Amino acid sequence: ARRLKAEAAAEISLFAGAEAVLRTLAANGVQLALVTSDSEDNARAKLGDAASLFSHFDCAASLFGKSAKFRRVIRRAGVVPEHVISIGDEVRDIEAARAVGVACGAVSWGYAAPAALRALAPDHMFAQMEDIAEVVCRIPQRA
Repeated sequence: ARRLKAEAAAEISLFAGAEAVLRTLAANGVQLALVTSDSEDNARAKLGDAASLFSHFDCAASLFGKSAKFRRVIRRAGVVPEHVISIGDEVRDIEAARAVGVACGAVSWGYAAPAALRALAPDHMFAQMEDIAEVVCRIPQRA
């Protein structure tokens, strides 16, 4: 599946507004990290120039391996879990965030049905891309 995705990478773009939100977050001192089941090469290709905004990448997570990757990224970033939010588009993203004690946000435009995500009562449910920066920039920064 990863090979096929890599072959079709040019046809898969970021969601509208994603790069602008990432730039806003970075400009406001938010340390960005990406934990994904995709390969790092695919992730960086999709992010394009915005990849430079990320301090940490931990990729190729197994289906249920995101919790360990979250822990590793948090440790490398030198932050406490209380100052972290994981934003994802799958049920397992919420579950992994809760397993490591970080806040979780879910986006309504991703791959899972919004109702399935809402059923898990994430800390934040984002209806629009711009909502992310409004919420995240209020999260306490590293002490």
